[in-house]
Amino acid sequence: MKEIEDRNSQDKELINPKGILNYKNKGSQSVFRLFGIELTAPSGLKNPGTVYISFILVNLIIFLVLRSFVTG
Repeated sequence: MKEIEDRNSQDKELINPKGILNYKNKGSQSVFRLFGIELTAPSGLKNPGTVYISFILVNLIIFLVLRSFVTG
């Protein structure tokens, strides 16, 4: 039981309190709406547009790299 408590305290120390994905969940906010599709994010998340754009760009880069391996 003591090992579990020690492991939990170590996990709490590893969390970066200033990270981009650490936020308080206070509901949701609308980030973008197009053709009836709405992207929402937790209202406590700072710069949700940056998170969405980063996610899309990283996935696009991965797709292009994998496509070049398949066609090459």
